Amino acid sequence: MKMGFGMITALLILSAVFCVSGTVMCKEKQDCSQENAKYALLEDTFKESTRRTLEEQGYHNSGLTVTWTRDADGRRSYRVEVHHRRIRELEAGEQAQLTEILFCEDFCKEVEDLCIIYD
Repeated sequence: MKMGFGMITALLILSAVFCVSGTVMCKEKQDCSQENAKYALLEDTFKESTRRTLEEQGYHNSGLTVTWTRDADGRRSYRVEVHHRRIRELEAGEQAQLTEILFCEDFCKEVEDLCIIYD
């Protein structure tokens, strides 16, 4: 009898632990999805702005690759690769000027680091 009571008690404790952890995990998923939606909107706006600026600067049909990483504190760092042969052939000073033009204040104040690379 004692053995059956101990097993039932252990089963109830385990089920309570799983229920509590499931509730916590669900809350974390909701927080992440809201954060991801916020950043997705910022990223889309940044990409549109970057493509428009590149078009205005005469670099039509430029490819754009945006990748991000998230550190343990939740801060995001972005790497933006701009693919265009004429940009790749520019001098370092000219690429630096283009980088300054491409930096978007609304986007940069929301992310930890933004690195633009010309490939």
